[in-house]
Amino acid sequence: MKLQTFGNVDSNLAQRLMNTLVECYERLGPPMTYSVNLNIFETSSGQAFFASHDALQGKPTISIYLDRISCLPSDVVEAGVRRQAAHSILHGSPEFYKIKFPADLRQAMYDYGLPENFATEILYGAAMAAKEYSVTKFLVEGGFVEDQAAYAKYMLKPTAEELQAWDMAKSNPLARIIYLLMTIRDVSCAIPLLEDPRFGYEIKKCLEERISHLPEGYKLAIQRIIGEVIRKFSEDTFKNINMLVKAFVEDVIRKELTIL
Repeated sequence: MKLQTFGNVDSNLAQRLMNTLVECYERLGPPMTYSVNLNIFETSSGQAFFASHDALQGKPTISIYLDRISCLPSDVVEAGVRRQAAHSILHGSPEFYKIKFPADLRQAMYDYGLPENFATEILYGAAMAAKEYSVTKFLVEGGFVEDQAAYAKYMLKPTAEELQAWDMAKSNPLARIIYLLMTIRDVSCAIPLLEDPRFGYEIKKCLEERISHLPEGYKLAIQRIIGEVIRKFSEDTFKNINMLVKAFVEDVIRKELTIL
């Protein structure tokens, strides 16, 4: 593991974060390329999440932003760091980050004149949802259940920013579409835990609360995609992405744009 720090990073904290990753690899297996870059930043510079993973440069790179984790419970932080380790094991090559437009999305672009940057955002959100689901499933099967439940409850908790974002998006069809997909992206990490005998009921209630501010039709669309698509995902990430995009195009995009 190659560690780089940026800004004022406490060495003891950096070591604890590394230890969490090492423990994960020892239990679950090595990253896809048997090596990983770990970047720890003092500040996040606008990053949406407190930890992230990509493999665009040919091998897994994990980034952790200390200003984003300082106010979080320790179990949520550990769960989030373990998730990046799982990404590096499952999705640690460029092919998982350079995904071609599925046929259904290309057809929707043609039918409705959707701009490429909009379609790219749809594909990015669907890909993240599929990968986040597989990461939770992988970690839970590896014995990391309690911390992943804590992380899922953290992700499912509605925030004032999300409610405000819906108020801003709800009058614009394209903005509504993006908001709904990003909601699916954010809740996807919790879906494997719906099967857990200890946490399943609580996670179900948290998920219902997470989408409770949406009009009934949108809630039903999200619940249908969760129940009929995401909960039936296979081990094939690319097949899962295509399935999710197809369902989202049919259940959300076409219904939103056909009535214009």
